[in-house]
Amino acid sequence: MKEKGLFKLDRSMYPELAVATLLFITDIALTLAMPYFSTHKAYYTSEAYITILVVAYVLYIANLFVTKKKSASDIAVILFAFFALWEVSYKIGWIHNDLLVPSPEGLFHVFLEKPDEIVADIVGSVKLLFWGFVLAILLGTLLGLLAGWVDRVREVLLPISNVVTLIPPLMFSAYFVMVLPSFRSAAIAVIFMAVFWPTFQGMVTRVGQIDRRIIDTAKTMGVGTVGMLFKVIFPYCLPEIIGSISRTLRGAFMCLSGAEMLGMNLGIGYFTEKYKSFADYRCVLAGIVSVGVITTIIDLVVKKLNNTVIKWK
Repeated sequence: MKEKGLFKLDRSMYPELAVATLLFITDIALTLAMPYFSTHKAYYTSEAYITILVVAYVLYIANLFVTKKKSASDIAVILFAFFALWEVSYKIGWIHNDLLVPSPEGLFHVFLEKPDEIVADIVGSVKLLFWGFVLAILLGTLLGLLAGWVDRVREVLLPISNVVTLIPPLMFSAYFVMVLPSFRSAAIAVIFMAVFWPTFQGMVTRVGQIDRRIIDTAKTMGVGTVGMLFKVIFPYCLPEIIGSISRTLRGAFMCLSGAEMLGMNLGIGYFTEKYKSFADYRCVLAGIVSVGVITTIIDLVVKKLNNTVIKWK
């Protein structure tokens, strides 16, 4: 039987909590006490890595006591066990290549070495993502509403969208770089292509699924075309619009990172590509970790927005 209260857990959850905590302490101990394998030439301080471990543990504890889900402990055990295996493998010499596979301390030390550069590139990526995504969502939603309601518009645009959505958005990037005035506008265009057409198709499908009784009731109340679109159909589709944002954002961010590698001088994709050219794979991995963190945060924010704003389904 589960105990109630924010700071109480079911008794069956304490063994997994103990295992996760023991692994966390083991990670800290291995980092501080275990010496590097003698053939390694790269040595880094452990402050950044230990900070990451502590933050991960605090987030785990908060999530566990708020959600009361055993899966939180499962994830924590896997994560801390992975870090322990990585640390041991590196320091006893199973991993010999400092260049391709850095130590955990080496990877996370990048965030101490280049904080300004990483923050600037993340902000640059988020700005590009924001403009491309917002434009695509707005236009895709409006045009999807119109096409879903007006048969003739749908019959013209839907076949076009069926063809364009089969083309990977990054295929357009080389062309956009040539015809648009800047790499920034080319990146925004790639994001737009990645988001606009799926949003448009989703809206057309959603409008087609609306209960006809809702439409008939609105018509008997004298609701016109504009009112039907924005006072009846749009609120009906809004939960689906917000619910799809998380999926489309992931694809958009992947396209953005790929577009940034083509020649931009700012963005987390550019950061990764630049240090790949220098064969600095610590920074390449740091860029990959940054993308994972950003997309996770965005996903959590969107889900929170969906649960907070949308009170009807």
